[in-house]
Amino acid sequence: MFHRLFRPETVFFLLTWLGLTVAFRDRGFYDPGALWHVKVGEIILDRGIPQTDPFSYTFEGQRWVPQQWGAEVLMALGHRAGGLDTMLLGFTAGVALLYALIFRRAVQGGMGPILAGVIVGGVLCVGAFHYFVRPHMFTIAFLGWTMMCVVDYERGRCTEWRLAGLIPLYVLWVNLHGGVLGGTMTLGLAVAGWGMLFLANGRREPAGEASAQNDAPTPHQPAHAGRSPIRSWRTALLLVAIVAACGLTPFVNPHGLEMIRIWQRIVASKVLPEVVNEHMPLDPTSPLGLTVVALGVFYLVMLAGTLPKAPRVSWLIPLVWFALSFKGIRQGPLFAVCACVALADLWKHTLWHRLLVKHGDGSTAWDAGNAAEAATRTGALGTAFVVPALVVLLAVVLQVNRVEAPVLGSGWARLDPNFIPSDMTREVTEYAASVPPGTPIFNDANLGGYLIYHTPNLKIFMDDRCELYGDDWIRAYSDTLGLPPEKLGPVFEEWAQRYQFQRAIVMTNPPEREQPSIERYLSGTPAKWREVARGKRAVMFERVP
Repeated sequence: MFHRLFRPETVFFLLTWLGLTVAFRDRGFYDPGALWHVKVGEIILDRGIPQTDPFSYTFEGQRWVPQQWGAEVLMALGHRAGGLDTMLLGFTAGVALLYALIFRRAVQGGMGPILAGVIVGGVLCVGAFHYFVRPHMFTIAFLGWTMMCVVDYERGRCTEWRLAGLIPLYVLWVNLHGGVLGGTMTLGLAVAGWGMLFLANGRREPAGEASAQNDAPTPHQPAHAGRSPIRSWRTALLLVAIVAACGLTPFVNPHGLEMIRIWQRIVASKVLPEVVNEHMPLDPTSPLGLTVVALGVFYLVMLAGTLPKAPRVSWLIPLVWFALSFKGIRQGPLFAVCACVALADLWKHTLWHRLLVKHGDGSTAWDAGNAAEAATRTGALGTAFVVPALVVLLAVVLQVNRVEAPVLGSGWARLDPNFIPSDMTREVTEYAASVPPGTPIFNDANLGGYLIYHTPNLKIFMDDRCELYGDDWIRAYSDTLGLPPEKLGPVFEEWAQRYQFQRAIVMTNPPEREQPSIERYLSGTPAKWREVARGKRAVMFERVP
């Protein structure tokens, strides 16, 4: 019984979940969106989906709808149940489950548990730079599942019904995060590749055999390397129809065409890749860029190990995501999860696998074609995740009942004052309580989420909802904050005159670094502004009467 409950994937899940819970107890909330998404979800639960901007005074009354409304509702429900701790739990358990499933596939595909843990865990770490408690994590998970479906269909492990099951999943995905477009692209690339092979091979099975195969409820025969899983025009048309249906799912949302227009504004923006870190191109000379490039090189080496056999279509898809990572660094985690799924599949076809099976001791690789050994290494999926489910359930119970305990219980998640001014929350909330609702405050864009979360009765200058503010506003804001104090000052005072704010909270730097230009201006004009609160990461000023 012990070995049935504590299989390698069980241990991998528990270790991964524990590591993520420790490493991301504060890092998971570094992104300002992790905080304001919660408040959007609460508005939806209390009053319905907003149609105009509810947070800023600069764009008050302007058309704005929450494109990630489904995820925001889930975040708000988690927050109501157990605060930041339950939000962190959902995030860490979800990531651990995704990669535990990939780990299981790697072990079943001929990797030893130790090697599978090193490779899958290493790939997880490569993509972890963009892991935050935010809706985009659904995109990473659902893209990973899409890739698994593509591999399994190509391998003959599932029928077209499994791929058709992506359609309702994509409807859900649309209302959680806009990354559904990446899922449709991935599935479309696979079907296009299979279709090209089908046409190039110019071979069809006998009509009777093809018909029987397509009508049967069991998985089709696997496609050999260089061959297509499409064996008939009927199958080809069915797969095209599935891709088309997935492509139409973005229209199934409560906002109609406005959702599509929001995505278009974000994707077509010329400013975001210049001023927003997550939209910037990959810098291969940076530590972050080097890790993504290193994974790309590792994947190419593993893929080369399958030669001289022709690669499967599914093995080539990660290369597309690798190329897209150079255009936008936020594609890096998507490349990582696709590469991880493909590595689990191609491993047993590599030269490296054959060498380890021949000369190794079985701890790093085993013969996946050996039915007897495969039976000992494969267990029921449900049984393997009984213990993880109980651990997560225990954590939920502790958090909902506000029982403090390390890692599992309430009070573990926190906001790091080195990144978010949690050490100034008392002063900020006291000011908010002393002024009428709707009072404007100037803030750095990176502090917008912090203010929305802690002082929803204040109106902010801006935050990171880029689709609302648009390229012109974001460019003007970024250029202004980059000016020297003597040039920034007149622009800032014009804002103060126009919007009538009496407080300003801006980012600051550690003492050993030069302070931001806006802080130097405010500190250098004591006749107009005086400092009223300071933390490790922010400082608040008040207008002098």
